[in-house]
This record gives sequence, structure tokens and C-alpha cells, in this order.
Amino acid sequence: MTRLALALLGTVLPLAAFADHHEVGPSNPVETWSCVLKEGKTLDDVRQVAAMVKAVGEARQDPIAQWLFTPFTGDMSEGRFVLMTAWPSFASMGTSFQGFFGEGAGADVMVAWAAAADCESRDLYTAEALHNSMQ
Repeated sequence: MTRLALALLGTVLPLAAFADHHEVGPSNPVETWSCVLKEGKTLDDVRQVAAMVKAVGEARQDPIAQWLFTPFTGDMSEGRFVLMTAWPSFASMGTSFQGFFGEGAGADVMVAWAAAADCESRDLYTAEALHNSMQ
């Protein structure tokens, strides 16, 4: 059941990602983390981690976007969520990863992330915007 839920999320998450009017190219790389909050943590802790990611991206002038998904069907275990990050291109993603992981700009973020959640999977996808009539 978990694999089916993850497969469905992998299908719909990229489409939902573009619903907030971000300019997108024909195909964007996205990273998803499927996680459960650690005891005593809340989604506000995840939002704080996302704010830290945003700050690192802004400091490095790396264009990124993030979305937080919480289930309302399927596995609705307390604290379950998916965090998704997207980049405008593979080159941009590579630059971000190099700075974040290779040069250590994201070291503090990863400490906060490890304190907030246990993640079952981290996956990379490409997302293609087919249409958006929610403007």
C-alpha cells in the first residue's frame, strides 16, 4: 500500500507543484522527501527547515521553490508529509547541490532536518507543466 501511495504521489506531485504561478520550463527537476515527524516535532519545524533552505538559496542566488504536502487520503498516519523542492533546470539543480552539499552551505539545514523528521525515501523526478487554469 505504501508503494502504491508513493507511486500516486510521484504522479500527482509534479502537477500540483506548478499551481502557485511559478514560471516553469518544459521539464523541471524536483526532489521529494517522504517523511514522518519525529516525536515532539510539528510541521512548523519542517516549515522552519524550508525557511532555512530558502535562505541558503537566496544567499547563493540559487532559484528554488518548495511545497509541503500532507495526506488527506491513503496513509494518514499522524505526522506524515512530503516535502518537495524544484529547480528551473538541471544545471541550476547541480549548482544548488554543489553549494548545499559539496561546499557545506546546507550543513546547518541538514542538522535541523535530521532533528525534525525520519524520511523513508528521497526521490528525484522531472515535472512537466501541462496546464494551469488555477490563476
